[in-house]
Amino acid sequence: MQRFATRYTYEASTGTTGAAAAVLVLAALALVATVVTSPPNFVYDEPYYANYVALFRRYGLTEEFLDALTGGAGPLYAFVHRALEPLTNLSPVRMRLVNVVLLAVVVGILAAWLKRQNRPDYLLASCTILAVPMTWVLAGMALTSMPSLVFASLSLYVLLRGVEALEQGTPVLGWFVAAGVCLGVAVWGRQTALVLSGVPVLLALLDRRLRLPALVFVAIVVVFTAPLVIAWEGFTPPNEEADEGLSLRHGLTSLGYTGLCFFLLAPRLKWLSWKSLVASAVVAATVNASLEIVVIFPLTSFVDDFMSATGMAAGASLFGSLLVFCGVMFLGRILRIICQGRRDLKRVTINVGLLCIALSPALIANYYSSRYTAMALPYLVLAAQPWRAWGWQMSGAAIAGCTMGLLSLLGYFWAT
Repeated sequence: MQRFATRYTYEASTGTTGAAAAVLVLAALALVATVVTSPPNFVYDEPYYANYVALFRRYGLTEEFLDALTGGAGPLYAFVHRALEPLTNLSPVRMRLVNVVLLAVVVGILAAWLKRQNRPDYLLASCTILAVPMTWVLAGMALTSMPSLVFASLSLYVLLRGVEALEQGTPVLGWFVAAGVCLGVAVWGRQTALVLSGVPVLLALLDRRLRLPALVFVAIVVVFTAPLVIAWEGFTPPNEEADEGLSLRHGLTSLGYTGLCFFLLAPRLKWLSWKSLVASAVVAATVNASLEIVVIFPLTSFVDDFMSATGMAAGASLFGSLLVFCGVMFLGRILRIICQGRRDLKRVTINVGLLCIALSPALIANYYSSRYTAMALPYLVLAAQPWRAWGWQMSGAAIAGCTMGLLSLLGYFWAT
């Protein structure tokens, strides 16, 4: 355990932060500039969710309102934008800026926890969330994930405070109650956040003193979720065509995206030997090409105008193989990290939460969106912290991740 703690301190403190700080500051400015100059009309899925506000104004918080939702997400989006309507006037650009502000709130929550852990790089480390490409779409468009992400981040922070209180011998129950309320609110924004209720259950298995707090936590989340399930007779609005079931393809895809994002946040070239990496990549590519388990092309909205159908198909197979490889490698690595640090309940909370979110798309049979995986953003940033070194590798990864995120966001706007 001491060796793990020493390695944590060393990895988080080595290298220089100047170059990475410059990249992330420029990225933040680019995000704001892109949103400010974005199209004055709603694009992609934005119209379906912007309609939530009108439905809420018409029906109020009733079963009719919940049944009438025109998207797949819960009603939290409507509450936030109805409250801010005097400021935004439901302008697409202003509604997008709300999500930029909410991203800043998430960064603040992460920075508060890292500062509490006496990490000198707490602010810069929390800003690495911009190096995750999915962040740009979530924060740059008027979509539904950011309000839920704020409350999921709050739940994580409060739950960690509860675990910290346990270690210090102070009362725990109040922290778990507050964390359960925050997660319950997050579920009203993105139902996939419900899988995080399994984290305190595992904590209770590791430490008997957490049995009652974990039970109360889960009960609170269930109480919050019940009205949605009763109204919808399921976990999605009636108008959403989402099939519940198991999907290996979506699970592997999400694990692959999570693994790629983890590498962007902690770009280490020594996770495995080069021989193991090459052999694993060849096996993954061969199996995926034969069975077509994952066939997906990144930045589709950006590149489809520049590539032929044949090129897109070949690229989708190649990138799908990369995702399968990254997914398998990440799953093995995160399970090893969890096992090695199982006596550190705070690390278990972060890493198990990350794994739960990464696997959650496997429960949706007919559709996958990287927005499902992006709910893991706060967990990703904190899980990568022990392995992050501030050097040229981190700066290069930040440039790559921010560039991909910017191109993805521009692709949605340019497609209008």
